[in-house]
Order: sequence, then C-alpha cells, then structure tokens
Amino acid sequence: MFSTPVNSYRSLNEGIFLLSNNLNPYTNGEIIHHPPILLWLFKILKESNIEDNFNTDLFYSLMDLLMCLQLIKINRKVNGKYGFSSLKIACFHMFNPFTLLTTFSKSTHIINNLLVISVSSCLVQDKFEAAIILLGLSSYLTYYSWYLLIPICYYLYVNKGISKVIKTKILFSLTLSVLIGISYKLSDDSFNFINLCYSTILRFKKITPNSGLWWYFFTEIFEFFNDFYLAVFNIYGLIFVLPLSIRFIKSNEKMNLLFVLWICVGLINFAKSYPIFADYTLFYSSIFLFKKYYSNLKFSPVIDYLFLYVVLLQAPTFYVVWMVLSSGNANFFYAIGLTLALLESIILSDFIWSFIQSEYYLNHKSDTKEDNVPPKLTQI
Repeated sequence: MFSTPVNSYRSLNEGIFLLSNNLNPYTNGEIIHHPPILLWLFKILKESNIEDNFNTDLFYSLMDLLMCLQLIKINRKVNGKYGFSSLKIACFHMFNPFTLLTTFSKSTHIINNLLVISVSSCLVQDKFEAAIILLGLSSYLTYYSWYLLIPICYYLYVNKGISKVIKTKILFSLTLSVLIGISYKLSDDSFNFINLCYSTILRFKKITPNSGLWWYFFTEIFEFFNDFYLAVFNIYGLIFVLPLSIRFIKSNEKMNLLFVLWICVGLINFAKSYPIFADYTLFYSSIFLFKKYYSNLKFSPVIDYLFLYVVLLQAPTFYVVWMVLSSGNANFFYAIGLTLALLESIILSDFIWSFIQSEYYLNHKSDTKEDNVPPKLTQI
C-alpha cells in the first residue's frame, strides 16, 4: 500500500547502490523502475549512500510544506474570502492521514503530487507555459499525468483558440523530449529505461498486491485474455477525460478547470495499475478547495473522512490476517482496495451532482414559482 515495484523506495536505494558501483541499473536486471533523473537526484541527495540522512528528511519535509503552500495559494485565488481560511487548509492537508503516511514511508510520489498541485496553481494564475512545463515533468515521473493535458488544452481551445492549443502541445512535447534526452545520456546512451519505467506500467508486468483493482483481476483471468483486458483497463482511465472536459469547461472560469483536473486525479487513482496511498493525498487534500459545492452534497465530507479512517484502520488488520496469521486469503486485502475505490467514486459522483445543481440554480435564478420557491433538481 505504501509502495509498488514501480515506485518502491527500496528499489530506489538499490538503484543508488548500482550507480555508486558504476553499474547501469537499467541494463543490469529489471529491478529499477524509477526514471533516471529521479534516481540521480536521490543519489546526490543521499551522497551515494543507501542510508537515509538529513538531506532526504529535509527534502520530504520541504515537498510536503511546498504542497501545503500551493493549496493555500489556490484557495486564496479561486475562493477568496468565501473559502476556508489558510490555517484550515493547512491543517486539512498536514494532518491528512494519507499525507502523513506518504511522508513517513518516503514515497517518491510526493514529488509528483507537488508538481500536479503546482500545475493547478500556475493555471489559476494564467501562467500556462510554466504549467505545461511542470506537467511535462510530472508526466515524465508518472505516466498518467499526461491525461491532465486534455482538459487544459480544451480550456485553451474554448478561451484562446486552436493556435494556443498547438503551441501548448509543442511545448509539452519539447519538455518531454528534453527530459527523455537527458535520461538517455544518464542511462549510458540506452533507451531501455522507457521499457522499465513506462511499459511496465502499461503492460502490468509485475503483478503484486497493492491498493488498486488490477492485481487481483489479472491473477484470476486466463492468460489468453490478458492483452484484451490490459487494453480495456488502460482505456478506462482515459475515456472519461474528454467528455468531462466538454461538459464542465464552458467559459473562462478557473474553478471549472480546477474542478475537472481534480476529477481526473480521482479517476486516475482507481484506474491506474500501481496505486499507493500517496496517490490519494492530492485528491483528499484538494476536497477543501471546493467549499462552494458543499451546500448541495448528499454526504458531508466529515462523514466521508470518518469512513476513510475506518477503512485505513482495517487495512493493516486484513493484511496481518492474510500474510501473518494465514487465516484469510487475498480477498481480505483486495476488499480494502475495493472500499477505497467505492468511497472515492461516491465522493466524485456527489461533487459532480453538486456542481450540476449549483450551475443550474445560478442559470435559472429567475425561474421561481409564484410562492418564490425555486425549482428543485431531482437525481433519478
């Protein structure tokens, strides 16, 4: 739940050990799935030593703090005085159980979380070029981040025209090309890192238990159907992005773009092949940026969080029952992933319906009856 084969902190240390002994981690075995630039960054931070030091502890603390500051900045920009106070936003993030677990487990995914929230921060400030460069860097670190390019491009198409979209795609492509070129040189003129870092994710080459929905399914199906379901599962996380962008992005409203990006983050969480707890940090910390939609929610975020805490408390129990006591089976552990996905889908559907209601009431203020009672939307 804290790491998978593609983002394990232990495998990162193994990569540092190989580099320190003048061995190429991308041609000697298939253990390392971290991008070369990230591996070299941690090699410098840890001073070629696999043991943790002050630099790594400081680095993770700074990543967490910077993410908190970016959330505060976004809240001030899009909500102003109508949103939560900066102190509440900071507390919601810093004491989020996923935030604490991510920091303590030293997951490298915290870098991607910072990059994604920084992309959102740049977008609400109209710094589109900086946002695209950061998104390119995020896509280099984790494959799924490029999905966020679709709503950004659609927003630019609606407000700035097709020429801006083309420039954005060119800038994104150039950013990725530069990063891949640097990685090629760091890997001793080898492109094998592409297979290890990205093909492993798409083809789900290492089936190990995690908090996602893929692993149990692919251990049960016949190998004959493997390629078909790989295509289905990979398409599932992508297929909703464009329709959601078309439905919710209709004007120059930054909140709409931010809302679609948040939905995409949620979709990616339960559609990706190797999810970990760090993936949920950004999703649950960003819930408090959408205070304006709270009034139409069916379930209070407080109830959602209480349910989340119950699930998190059960996770280690189910794992021990399965792996230590041998009195259970994989269903115990898989149930946690299903419950997390169910909870996230409930939150997403609830906020989407609340958004639709808020939009309808805003556009039909004059459609009131004689007794001044506004029309009420009903979900069927």
